[in-house]
Amino acid sequence: MFRRTRSYPPELRERARELRRAGFTYPEIIQELGGDIPQPTLQGWVKDIELTIEQRARIKQLELEGSAKGRPFGALWNRKQKEGRLQTARDQAEPHAKRLAPDREALQLMAAALYIGEGAKGNGAFSFSNSDPQVIGTWVALLRRNFEIDENKFACSLCISEGMDEGELKRYWSRVTGIPLSRFNKSSVDRCPNKKHRQDYKGVCVVYYFSLAVRRYLDALAQGVINEILEDNSEAD
Repeated sequence: MFRRTRSYPPELRERARELRRAGFTYPEIIQELGGDIPQPTLQGWVKDIELTIEQRARIKQLELEGSAKGRPFGALWNRKQKEGRLQTARDQAEPHAKRLAPDREALQLMAAALYIGEGAKGNGAFSFSNSDPQVIGTWVALLRRNFEIDENKFACSLCISEGMDEGELKRYWSRVTGIPLSRFNKSSVDRCPNKKHRQDYKGVCVVYYFSLAVRRYLDALAQGVINEILEDNSEAD
């Protein structure tokens, strides 16, 4: 099948050339001529026309302005695409989260995973630190839900920057953790003057729990799962 080529009257081509000689952009010429001429066709009509330095500068400026106008729409489109992908992930994860949240073994494994990633061992205690209040709140809730907890064995300390209100931050983290202010130790203060933090930064909260039994169990659970995974992997190889 032959593709039929559309023909245009000579006067239309000549008008396009006149507009190009005057320094008009391709979109401007297409709009001036009625808006139904493909840009590749127009470019073929005027490709031999040399523009002045001033005309090229004007066209470049218009292209930059058009790009700037389109940038917010591109950013909005990108945000919507990202939101869509995040929502898809949330929809996929939600049924699993609801199923696992009441499961004691799943929660103990989550506590073990958090501990082995962000935890630390101390003299007769173990600790977990983070700057995210949701993560800290979840950590304390995991301990309280899954182990026989003695509230008097909890303690906290903060790592804050110079100039932050230590008293207010202790009250904030006390509300997050449910640990009374009397169990908060003296804060560690970072005196680096140029250190930048996000706007809602509340310092790092370190939660201590004085129990070797719980610490040993979390260590053993995490290491046991790691060993099983590595063993299965080596067998597969």
